[in-house]
Amino acid sequence: MSHQNSYDLEASWALASYDIDHRFVISYLYELPFGRDRRWLSGASPLVNAVIGGWQFNGITTLQTGPPLSITANNTAGIFGARTQPNTNGADPRLSGPVEDRLGRYFDTTVYSQPAAFSFGNEPVFSPVLRAHGVRNFDLSFFKNFRLRQRMTAQFRVEALNAFNRVQFSAPNTSVTSSSFGVITGQANAPRQLQFGVKLLW
Repeated sequence: MSHQNSYDLEASWALASYDIDHRFVISYLYELPFGRDRRWLSGASPLVNAVIGGWQFNGITTLQTGPPLSITANNTAGIFGARTQPNTNGADPRLSGPVEDRLGRYFDTTVYSQPAAFSFGNEPVFSPVLRAHGVRNFDLSFFKNFRLRQRMTAQFRVEALNAFNRVQFSAPNTSVTSSSFGVITGQANAPRQLQFGVKLLW
């Protein structure tokens, strides 16, 4: 259930769980200007051209903010099946500094508290200010084309996913009654992955 009070649904109006405040994605491709039919070393011998020619650099860069956090509380409203939001004192819970320095306290947990019995909390279902760790990802690759015949080319590929091995931390614990409230204990993305492949084009 996504609301506290079935008789006052507008009170649970909030951001969507998948809301992304900012997102930037760019893809790029660059053919290195070396070897036959290129700007530099166009007169290279077949042996030299086999080494330096036909290279292509590609990439996809994704930069985005994380989704909003949903701070939760124990159900003390006395209504079967309903969710209970915590109370907020109105202060800004955001903390400054690198995420690596805030793994044990991602945000100011003193801003939130468990509501009194048989009452609803005043915190929105999804926080308008707190978000999970964002994405800073670079997927890069190098392609090398080898002309086998007039109409056949072999393409050797080296691909690096999360090329700079940047960590995207998972969302912190968001339960006000948990002993690990506000603590980040996991990683949301995979470490750097390298893969190699050969593709025939004809």
